Amino acid sequence: MMQKSKGISSKNKWPYLFITPYFLSYSVLSLFPILFTLYISLTDWDLYGNRNFIGFSNYTQLFFHDAFFWKSLLNVMIFMAVYLPALVLMGMLVASLIESKLIRRKTLFRLSVFSAYMTTPVAVGIIFSLLFDWQGGFFNNMLMELGLIQEKINWLGSASSSRWVVILMVFWKNLGYFVMFYTAGMASIDTSIYEAAVIDGASSKDVFTRITIPLLKPINLFLIITSIISGLQLVEEPMLLFSGWASGSSMVGGPDGSTFTPIWYMFDASFNGSAFKYGKGAAIAYGTFLFIALFSVVGMKWINRDGDDK
Repeated sequence: MMQKSKGISSKNKWPYLFITPYFLSYSVLSLFPILFTLYISLTDWDLYGNRNFIGFSNYTQLFFHDAFFWKSLLNVMIFMAVYLPALVLMGMLVASLIESKLIRRKTLFRLSVFSAYMTTPVAVGIIFSLLFDWQGGFFNNMLMELGLIQEKINWLGSASSSRWVVILMVFWKNLGYFVMFYTAGMASIDTSIYEAAVIDGASSKDVFTRITIPLLKPINLFLIITSIISGLQLVEEPMLLFSGWASGSSMVGGPDGSTFTPIWYMFDASFNGSAFKYGKGAAIAYGTFLFIALFSVVGMKWINRDGDDK
């Protein structure tokens, strides 16, 4: 018996040995930077090596006295309040069209819609900066050719229009992501449910609103929660849009800070300007993380409550 238990104990060591490299790499490459960033957020640290421990002063300044941080949060809230409902609605409609009998080559249509999501954020920012460029942008040239405008519009020069450009950019990039999930959800719905509804005299509108949409509710919740999390991390697209490489003028945060995002603010505070404030940048990162965690917890409770009600 002793030999048998000893043999089992020896065998149980192997799984731990196999997963040890993962935990070591995770500790070095992920866990240590996370904890070290938390420490940096409690200091006043600049590029020149001056590092003073100041406790929660960065967080106090950030949450109670920093208007730029709250404006960056307000900007992403405005973005999400517009493009999230549009993504849900258009994603369902496009997915329903692809899954209908009108479309035969469904794989081709799925790929064409999803290809925008596979485009890198840097490429998306460059594409839209070219489309909405004041001097030679495609939209200005097209509107002038159609006679709809008499002079070119500076789309990226005003707060209101620049926000709409960012919203359109995020919508275009993420539509394929929503369509992919909706098509998978619609394909998993039992066709006998639709057939029974049609036999009972339900119209196409009734089938879509009373059967398809309710059955896609778990997917809707997942997409909304993940989109809120990614929306709070938005940075590459607006940063490239206003980098100035196409228009010749660089604007941090866009006109009047209308496209400033928390992660962009973190980057600007940490690496831009003459004073490199690593402690402030780390505090912005953790402050944004707190809002991401808050939305995640609220969303998960919403999902669990929905499952308990059933």
